[in-house]
Amino acid sequence: MDGRAVRWKRHNDDRRKRIVDAAIGLIETEGVNVSLQAIGQAAGLSRSVVYRHFADRRELDLAIQADILDGLWAKLFPAMELTGSIRQIISRTVGAYVNWALEHPLLHQVADVDTAPNGTGPLQQGLDRIAERIKELILAAFELAGVEVSEVDKKAVDPLIYGLIGMVFGAVRRWVHLGEGIPDAEHLTSVVTEAVLAMIDTRTVAYGLSIDHDQPLEELFG
Repeated sequence: MDGRAVRWKRHNDDRRKRIVDAAIGLIETEGVNVSLQAIGQAAGLSRSVVYRHFADRRELDLAIQADILDGLWAKLFPAMELTGSIRQIISRTVGAYVNWALEHPLLHQVADVDTAPNGTGPLQQGLDRIAERIKELILAAFELAGVEVSEVDKKAVDPLIYGLIGMVFGAVRRWVHLGEGIPDAEHLTSVVTEAVLAMIDTRTVAYGLSIDHDQPLEELFG
């Protein structure tokens, strides 16, 4: 790619970002049903220029959702670092999500819809990354504990993790939708954390394991 092509690509990328940023700013202040004309005006561009960078409204909506979710994942993934106890990791992660949803309820509403076909949108892609990280942790914990896990149960881990993630997202979704702020973010984080720990315990107890939720992972796994 020559210098002119690089500059043109940078110009197009900058305009796309300008459009998406304008749309997100309008969603935060005006609501989720923002017109294309309003987005163009906020970005300082005509409607025709907006369509020059996005084939249709659906493509623009996917770009908006992807950018919103990038902001959410930037909060969640650092919180999921394997430092501290299991309770601390879960509480950090749930708390990061709850507080982001509290601060950005309208962005949460946009982010919480998988608009791409066959679960290929940015929401599902992010959930897949979260699920894979949790799956690796659970299977590694069983291996380090010297527990023999059947192939059937290894396969069962995947849908169970998605059920767990769905429970967290569903609880926060409903809390945001009610808009009452009751319980407060700290209390909700605590309740959801305990629910997640209870779900984890159902599997560990089935294999005769008793895990101290407050023991640091480096001690727990040696």
